[in-house]
Amino acid sequence: MNTSQLAKYYVYNHNEFNGEKGHEKLLVGLKKYVKKCDDNCKIVGIDVGCCVGDYIQHMKDICKEENSIIFCFEPNPVNILVLEPIINQYENLKLFKNCLSNVNEIASFYNYKNITNNAGNQVAGLRNNGEKICDVDVKKLDDILDKEFNGENFIIKFIKIDTEGHDGNVIKGLEKYLPKTKYIIFECSDCLDDFRGPGIKYPMKDIVDFLSKNGFDTYRIGTKKLFRVNDEYWDNVYDDFKFHSNCFSLKKDDILINEIIDENFDYTY
Repeated sequence: MNTSQLAKYYVYNHNEFNGEKGHEKLLVGLKKYVKKCDDNCKIVGIDVGCCVGDYIQHMKDICKEENSIIFCFEPNPVNILVLEPIINQYENLKLFKNCLSNVNEIASFYNYKNITNNAGNQVAGLRNNGEKICDVDVKKLDDILDKEFNGENFIIKFIKIDTEGHDGNVIKGLEKYLPKTKYIIFECSDCLDDFRGPGIKYPMKDIVDFLSKNGFDTYRIGTKKLFRVNDEYWDNVYDDFKFHSNCFSLKKDDILINEIIDENFDYTY
């Protein structure tokens, strides 16, 4: 399928890309086809927006090397109360109670409007317009990794990002270590276009182009198709028509994509 055909498919079959069903479908393939990494260096999984830990098992299933470590980022105090005992059960899990972005600062962390901040709240963020929850440290992931590894060799095998419209800035804060990163799943929803987003005209194209510049192809995640959206496959409809959905990025030369999808961008499993 060419660029125009894919754009039309996306519009007419948008329910296929709406929600988390496509994400779940992709995880099946990643767990089946992603190979173990070189054991000569540390293998890192990163869960940004860990909430109460529901995604941790997926991280463990993909980052299954004996020398792996999983970093979990969650700033919301009510979620931390649930998450911390879970983290403490495992030697290879580490909890960070700060937000991530492309700057280092102290900022306010807000709930989403008209939502009660109970454990399991997934919609709080740095740019939300509800009640203030707390002040938080905001850090670049590059700086955190500098401190954690201090020159030690490592690979970021898999990073999942779900930060209510802030995902692009999280990725930009990882620019130094993108060459060491293999697989990224990030939210690319309509929250990029309101008060939660980065406040730029074409927020999805901005991050897709940024990733391409750093050697990544990006794919829109559906339940039937996983189709490419960067470079010659970009169409403005992906910025004009957004909803709750996710994207997947991997290195341009990674042959994993040929095991997951066929030439029509349909899943092979």
